[in-house]
Amino acid sequence: MDKDSQERDCAICLQKYHHPTRLPCGHIFCFLCVKGIAIQSKKCAMCRMEIPHDYFEHPDLIEKLAHDEITSEGDTEKYQWYYEGRNGWWKYDERSNMDLENTYSSGETECLLLLAGTIYCVDFHNMIQIRRSDPTKRRKVKRDIPTLPSKGIAGIKNVEISHTEVNTDSDENMVPNDNEETIQVNSPNLVAVNASTNTLTSSLSVDDLIDSLRQIDLHPDDSLSTDHEETLNSADT
Repeated sequence: MDKDSQERDCAICLQKYHHPTRLPCGHIFCFLCVKGIAIQSKKCAMCRMEIPHDYFEHPDLIEKLAHDEITSEGDTEKYQWYYEGRNGWWKYDERSNMDLENTYSSGETECLLLLAGTIYCVDFHNMIQIRRSDPTKRRKVKRDIPTLPSKGIAGIKNVEISHTEVNTDSDENMVPNDNEETIQVNSPNLVAVNASTNTLTSSLSVDDLIDSLRQIDLHPDDSLSTDHEETLNSADT
């Protein structure tokens, strides 16, 4: 989506695109506007092509320019409004958040919001959101810091949570164990060498090796002299 396209108005709300979302037919609307027509008619507002029932599991969101983000002055930048969902809290979209904060700061007791084609009343005294067409539909709301953990914004799931995957079987996560490293030695009498201890293992047993060493005659002259002395000693006795 180019800059010129982003500057255009949404054909449903007649305002600048807010979280622009592309339908399978190619038409682009605000995310909440798409939710509204999906609930009401399940068809594109332009070409009447049917919207898939599972579209909102993976909506085609278009990244908008940073300059297009809605900002406000004063305390409205310091607080974020949240509404309760299943297993967590959702942030209100930027436009609704600005309306809520301005109304709350002015001392009003309630604020009317048009969300996805439905009018809601936010009661600041009881901190609840009520659907105007069905007062039994209620949600808790709260005003808190913007960095509070949330499920996403206005039904748009956090990308960091929904798309992040960790590959625990990656070779990069496997650290070689130096204690298990072996080196092959091409010797007829030796087998593998353990690199952690640098010791050689003989194919013979330790006892056989000791016996073999004992049989080696390192000093033949001394051996003869010893035999001669033993002979003389036996003769003397």
